[in-house]
Amino acid sequence: MAPVAVSPTTITEFVTTFKTYVVSPQPNTLHDVIAQAVDRYPLHELGFITSSAHDSSIQTKTFSAFNQYVRNLARAMLEWGKPTGSVVVVYLTEHEDNMAAVWACLLAGYVPCLQPALSAQQAHKEGHVAHIKNLFG
Repeated sequence: MAPVAVSPTTITEFVTTFKTYVVSPQPNTLHDVIAQAVDRYPLHELGFITSSAHDSSIQTKTFSAFNQYVRNLARAMLEWGKPTGSVVVVYLTEHEDNMAAVWACLLAGYVPCLQPALSAQQAHKEGHVAHIKNLFG
């Protein structure tokens, strides 16, 4: 039998590693990914650039607060009664609102369709909206 290399491991290291695998399984769903991030890093923050502010300042929200905001929005979306897989067109001017809407759509089982900023020209804007309606209407 060929020799096998074994790295020295203390009982404490083994138990710690084993607990990590048992207590923190790999996330399987989007819900698991978010829940795990909130559990592990509840006070870590996400930064969002505010487009409505003149200086484009950055607003922050903790993982926990953002998670709650997204879950509340997802519950509200589910009250629409749309079938799973429905396309939801997302056009919001604020970065935080866009990100929350995307995550909420995914948690609710919808497909988010993000839209770029619309043209200032009314005819172009109307053409874009009509095109989206034709795609998903």
